[in-house]
Formats: sequence, C-alpha cells, structure tokens
Amino acid sequence: MMVKKGKAVPADATVQEFIDLSLTQHEAVLYLETRAYNRAYEKIRKLVDKLRLSPGDQRHALIDLFDHPNPQVRLNAAKYAHPLFPEESIQVVQSIIDAKKYPQEAHARSALDYLMFGPLPRE
Repeated sequence: MMVKKGKAVPADATVQEFIDLSLTQHEAVLYLETRAYNRAYEKIRKLVDKLRLSPGDQRHALIDLFDHPNPQVRLNAAKYAHPLFPEESIQVVQSIIDAKKYPQEAHARSALDYLMFGPLPRE
C-alpha cells in the first residue's frame, strides 16, 4: 500500500490501532507466535509510514504512549518516535531495561544500541 505524501490521516485512530497491534505483539512474543508477531510488525510499519507522511509528521502523537502501562507499546512508540524525540526515546527504552520485564527487556537492549549508535556497519 502506497501512502501519498501530504494525505492527512486521523492520528487518534491510527495511534489506537498502533496500541492494539503492539498489544498483539506482546501476546505473540509471550506465546512464541512468530507469525502473529511479524504480521503485527508489518502493520505497525505501515501505520507509522502513514503518520510520517501526514502533514506535519504525525509521529509526534506516539510520544503520548511513552508512559503506557504495557512495555511493548512503550518500546514500539520509542523506536518509531526516535527521529523526532531521540533523547526521550532513549530514556523510555532504558526504563524498560531497568524494569527487567522480560521479554521486552531483551528487545529493548538491542533497540537501545541501535537508537544510540545506529546500524552495525557492513563488512
């Protein structure tokens, strides 16, 4: 699905769908349901693209999820809002690591490295 730049999307509905898909990922990771996790991941990526391409880059709406009670929602929000809020995103990811809530703690550790240092160089 191609999203045209400048097309407005309702951020509230998109953010709620982001939450729902993140919760789906949370359940999938707990029960080792890789296929469900990956499907939710692809849908989240498309939602974030919609937000990014909307006038004014609506990814800023994800900052409201930085204190969501679910660690998967917080982790996803921090990863996708990082380009707009790098310091705050890193703090959210660090708080997930500090809380030692597995399995998100493991995901947060690798996400923190990526957010702070970028992708590993190719050899």
